[in-house]
Amino acid sequence: MRSPGGNVSPGTWTGDDLAVDGLSALERKRVDNLEEAMVGVPAYNEEDTIASVVMKVQDHVDNVVVVDDGSNDDTARLAEKAGAHVIEHERNMGKGEAMKTLFQYARQKDASALVTLDGDGQHPEHEITNLLDNVLSEEHDIAIGSRFLEEDHKNQVPAYRRLGNWMLSVVTPTGKAKNGENGERGSVKDTQSGFRAYSSEAIRKITPNEKSLGVDSEILIQARKYNLDIVEMPATVSYDGKTSHEGPIRHTLSVMGSIVRYIETRHSLLTFGLPGLIAFFLGLIIGVRALTWWNRTGVWPVGHVLIGGLLVIGGMAMGITGLILHAIINAHRRDYR
Repeated sequence: MRSPGGNVSPGTWTGDDLAVDGLSALERKRVDNLEEAMVGVPAYNEEDTIASVVMKVQDHVDNVVVVDDGSNDDTARLAEKAGAHVIEHERNMGKGEAMKTLFQYARQKDASALVTLDGDGQHPEHEITNLLDNVLSEEHDIAIGSRFLEEDHKNQVPAYRRLGNWMLSVVTPTGKAKNGENGERGSVKDTQSGFRAYSSEAIRKITPNEKSLGVDSEILIQARKYNLDIVEMPATVSYDGKTSHEGPIRHTLSVMGSIVRYIETRHSLLTFGLPGLIAFFLGLIIGVRALTWWNRTGVWPVGHVLIGGLLVIGGMAMGITGLILHAIINAHRRDYR
């Protein structure tokens, strides 16, 4: 958040705008909401770009919050000097923790909307208002700046990133999204975009728990759980200079691991119980066949006996694990109601 005495950059909405004659009730509400909107930037070692990002963002939204995730450079000092409110983590905990801090802060400040973008200058700041309009109008709860709605934008993305995003989009269980202002609803095309706007409703309901880069997928999974409405809007992106701190393979594996962990904890009976049940009965079938063979020949089929036994024991272990996890998670939920 900018300091009280900061200069207002051209293009921002200020308190003086509220007094302008001729504003309709809808326009006045939009001004009020834009005044309370917030842009959040998770940042780690972004001293080369963070000041420029903050100042460009302030041309569109006055309230900028940077979460410095344990950087060992001048990211925090430069962001604050540029006019952002800075929240510092004592150590590097991952993008997910930075996003969690942003959502917590937005709830504390009762923000009308939260826009998130990276601190490396990838995202064009002038497209912020396009995303904001979609959530401030209360038509949608989440607006995603998508790199894959238009061919021109899609072709700017390196091939390995397109492939990685496609793989992660396939395995991320998201709800349907409106693809563009006049588009039909379909699956989310850019599940890994960090350039998003969240409505006040989304801010209240979403609580990121994933610590790593999988947080973007986790948020979409939570959005589906809470029936939040999603729209994707075309967005450009620049890959000039430094971008991700992690390589594409590590990023993909991290996100897929996050999805698996989320499903494990939210659907423990399904994740462990169903495979365990299948393994148990498959082991019984193999065991019965082994017993039949022994009755017929007097010789135990050692391989079948071992496989059947392992399946029965493994299936029971998975089933018990699912029941224990289910009980622990339900008890935890009851404690925090």
